[in-house]
Amino acid sequence: MCACACALLRCFESYHALSDQAAAERLDWCRQFAACKTEDDHDLARRRTKVFLPKFLLFLVLQLSSQVSLRSLSTQDVAVGARGPPLHSATAKVTEEHSHLQFLVNQLPQILSLLADPDSYHGGSPTSASDQAIPHTSVQSLSLIIAGTLDGDSVTGIDEIAQIQSQLSTSGYSKLTKSFNISKLSSWIQKHLVADPFGVDACIARRRHTPGSPRKLPGPHVLPLSVGKTATNSTYAPEGHGLVLFSQVSGQTIVRDSRDIAHSGVVIKRSNHCTFYLLAPLRFVRVERCRGITLVLGSVRDFVKVNHCQDMQVHSVTRRLHVSDCSHSTLHTCTPTRPLLLYGVTDVTLAPYSTCYPRLEEDMHACGVAPHPNLWNKPLCSSLSEGQSTSSCYKLMDPENFFAFAIPFTMPGRTTSCPCPVPLQYSAAIARHESRLVEVRDSVRSVIGSESKEKKREFAEASREAFKEWLRETGHLREIEDLADIHRATCRPS
Repeated sequence: MCACACALLRCFESYHALSDQAAAERLDWCRQFAACKTEDDHDLARRRTKVFLPKFLLFLVLQLSSQVSLRSLSTQDVAVGARGPPLHSATAKVTEEHSHLQFLVNQLPQILSLLADPDSYHGGSPTSASDQAIPHTSVQSLSLIIAGTLDGDSVTGIDEIAQIQSQLSTSGYSKLTKSFNISKLSSWIQKHLVADPFGVDACIARRRHTPGSPRKLPGPHVLPLSVGKTATNSTYAPEGHGLVLFSQVSGQTIVRDSRDIAHSGVVIKRSNHCTFYLLAPLRFVRVERCRGITLVLGSVRDFVKVNHCQDMQVHSVTRRLHVSDCSHSTLHTCTPTRPLLLYGVTDVTLAPYSTCYPRLEEDMHACGVAPHPNLWNKPLCSSLSEGQSTSSCYKLMDPENFFAFAIPFTMPGRTTSCPCPVPLQYSAAIARHESRLVEVRDSVRSVIGSESKEKKREFAEASREAFKEWLRETGHLREIEDLADIHRATCRPS
């Protein structure tokens, strides 16, 4: 496949993965593709998939126009309401969301012109750009990058706000033609454009930190929540716009479940040598500038994005996986779309997802992510030059190095084993590991079985000390101690 066709395929798959679909529609899409037996069947299924052309066009323009993070644009909504700090204020801190806002301010006229109706000029020949009109249905596609709020507590489509009676004279909407005057609409949007009131910057500014007191999971675990810098907008964000931010977490084990973060977006920044168990259905997960993290996720509706990270171990069931500028990391994934390995990806190992927790299948259904098809081992590497081998970018895990990952928590649910398919060579490797473990155990018992109680006690003590030393050398001792603290907190009388 030529580079142009590959790029277009990536765009189409990304657009489809990020489109606002109900969980049932996403599951139906997965079933259709899982039923395909040949590449021709897959091509036919792709041709049957429909997209709204103005919205897809806007998606392509956003990818080609700048190096702005596309998913951030599509999730960080812009509000219609009171204006925030001036864009060019000397005291304004330049953040990613601020850059997105600046991008919209600069590019909005060009974006709107692409959505204009070509037949909207007077007499079929243009007299000026201000004569152009945009159909109401095309303005709806702006929901990809802009949304609005009237009261600060709910999110409304920008087309709906523009049709409110008090806004008609300035928004340029005509009830007769069901279209917007492009000049008036552009001025109206720019007048009210502000940064996302439910985004990361606003979340930090409002200092809505997670309470530090312990809180119970649905299971028996009591978990301390005061870790690193943790902030959330869950107390004020509308449904579907929840956000949890972890920053500068170091050397800790973090556990969250559905009661804390269900259907929220999660951002993890500048953290190192810690373990996250985020066992809930999530909207998206972004991991930036982290090192030495083990990240165990529930089902993720939109995407998992890992950027500028090293020595990561990620376990995820997600609609889409994006990896850029990462090295020395292992990704255990179940995904119905091909993982995107972008620029700066080196020494990344791909492996099948091999863990579960009691509510995993329920969470997958809520997010519209099915176990089939599972394309974890068919990534798209966009940064390879012509003739360059994929081995410089990634490799598939050697089955002999593959082990099932155990989540050390219990909670109500019906999932008892991993619902995602594990290839035969990997499941066979797990069986061999378990068989060798039984053999070692039996050999030890046969050797010390006839020894005195004193010898057995000495052997047990030596084995225990050797195991502790291994835990210290590998860095796992901290996690064991954290889990022991959780267990002790569980046993305390309430």
